[in-house]
Amino acid sequence: MLLVGSTNHLEDLDREYTIAEDTSVTAIAAGQLPGGPVYVLLDSERVARVGDFELTEVSELPSATGQSMAAAGSKLIVGTEGAHLLEVDPGTGQVTALESFDRVPGREAWENPAASEPDLCSIAVGGDGSLFVNVHVGGLWRSTDAGATWQNVIEPAQDVHEVATGAGGRVVVAAARGAAWSDDSGRTWRWTAEGMHAGYARAVAVDGGVAYVTSSTGPTTTDGRIYRWSAGGALEQCRTGLPDSFPYNLDSGCVAARSGEVVLGTRDGRLYRSRDGGESWEQVAERMHPITSVRFV
Repeated sequence: MLLVGSTNHLEDLDREYTIAEDTSVTAIAAGQLPGGPVYVLLDSERVARVGDFELTEVSELPSATGQSMAAAGSKLIVGTEGAHLLEVDPGTGQVTALESFDRVPGREAWENPAASEPDLCSIAVGGDGSLFVNVHVGGLWRSTDAGATWQNVIEPAQDVHEVATGAGGRVVVAAARGAAWSDDSGRTWRWTAEGMHAGYARAVAVDGGVAYVTSSTGPTTTDGRIYRWSAGGALEQCRTGLPDSFPYNLDSGCVAARSGEVVLGTRDGRLYRSRDGGESWEQVAERMHPITSVRFV
């Protein structure tokens, strides 16, 4: 199943079936194991379980401030405006504030150049259950005890835009200074912008030993591109079947990869797919509403 969320619908592209209409998809969350439950955050406020043909409402947040979501064990972790975390129990619908994140040191100095409060852009879960959350702009934080305590693993000055995890402690981020790769759950990092036309990295997805990273010239760019990156090497631009560049950023949440397949969604409603690890691409959808989230499940 390839789920595509836009500002107006949720679709399983593999079946060409629209699961929900007239709703904006904020985030898609699935567990580590294939075949497990899949959830969506709708209109920044409503949490629903994805079925074969419909959605089942699970819970509603206290306000329409949700920005990101991930499945962590039997719970859902939701990031909200102001860089706060909520824990949602899909079984009962109960929503609980994860107050431990409100006590991390230095958060009073976090500043968002694009808004009055920091954003919680993305959440990823490692194979060992570690939680990684990135704050714009407040760094990357890791919890190894289900959110009871937090450690800062990338400082706020690096301006992380998205975090993604893979097997064996692999964590990769897209940030304003380029991309960073860790194979020890964020304890050490290798930073690079080598091979990029510009180092403002915006989105990232991980598939085994390969990461797919988008970059541009800045927040208001007219030159966004996507790259393939094997750890330790330079990034290589994905070209065959894609435009030379896109006149906008290729946004966080809009790249997904699994088992050699990669998808890229755009803000003008196009979807590109590669079935050979990013070597070649084809446009498989167009004239959608702006795409907000893509996910293989």
